[in-house]
Amino acid sequence: MDPTNPYQGPASDPLPPGPGPEIVGVARRRPAGHGWLWWKRAWRLTAANRVLWTLALLVFMAVLMGVSLVGVFVPVLGNFAPTLLGPVLSAGLMQLAWRRWHDEEFDFGDLFVGFSRRTGPLFLAGLVQVGLQIVFTLLMVVLTLALYGGEIAALFSASLGGDPLDPGAMAGIGGMSMVKALLLGLVIVSLSLPYMALIWFQAPLVLFGERNGLVAIKESLVAVLRNWRPMLWYGLIPLLVLGVLAALVAVLLALAGMLFGPDSLAMMLVGLLMVLATLVVMLFLMAVSTVSVYASFRDIFGVADDEPDTTPDLV
Repeated sequence: MDPTNPYQGPASDPLPPGPGPEIVGVARRRPAGHGWLWWKRAWRLTAANRVLWTLALLVFMAVLMGVSLVGVFVPVLGNFAPTLLGPVLSAGLMQLAWRRWHDEEFDFGDLFVGFSRRTGPLFLAGLVQVGLQIVFTLLMVVLTLALYGGEIAALFSASLGGDPLDPGAMAGIGGMSMVKALLLGLVIVSLSLPYMALIWFQAPLVLFGERNGLVAIKESLVAVLRNWRPMLWYGLIPLLVLGVLAALVAVLLALAGMLFGPDSLAMMLVGLLMVLATLVVMLFLMAVSTVSVYASFRDIFGVADDEPDTTPDLV
């Protein structure tokens, strides 16, 4: 513009630029104390909109249950429908967490952002999860047959009219089964941990980091292994919280039973109210858990070089 032109309009400052694109880097090691920090950040992001977050998780769970019910009518493959659409649906919760992180208004429309943004890669990520789930299921079948093959064969033979099992043999099978059940449980937990590590950051890596499904599970596993100490601390906190909540509910129910009697109508109403309250609390805690995944994702993958003092203070 010509500063000497008397007919030009008044100069005005340009609008402030919007947030620039965020770069999702490689996984970095974080201190063990960050396991608690992720929960603290997630609480800040959800507490300011606790009602909206609870409703969002209710909608999310309703959609997931609807997908599961539809999958019942499709033989075999229908069982994997929730897993197949899991990343697409989870992307909506990640987008809501991103919105609140940037102090933007809560928008329920973001719940379905996975159907309009990065839909193909998110769907392929779900397909990768289905493959992992099939491998996990096959391993469980093989281990179960290896541990209980003899017992299953003996019971199957007896049911078809073969030699009946005497009480001593049944007792022996029962005793051995207890030991093998414990061993099988330990093996299942051991296999579940790497499975969860593979998919833990998959959805945000696909959505925000623009990775494909296979690269995302690899980077997710590396991220969890590099940060096993904060992840261990991170995993212990919800166990402690759930233990305290379970004890609190048990105490309240015991007090109500003492006051109203175990078979009274008032006790039934108290039990119903406790169930509803527990459901609401669990939905909110699920929201906090979901946002904690996003908080750990930003911290570990260095999104915008976030550090503890850059966490938005929403409360």
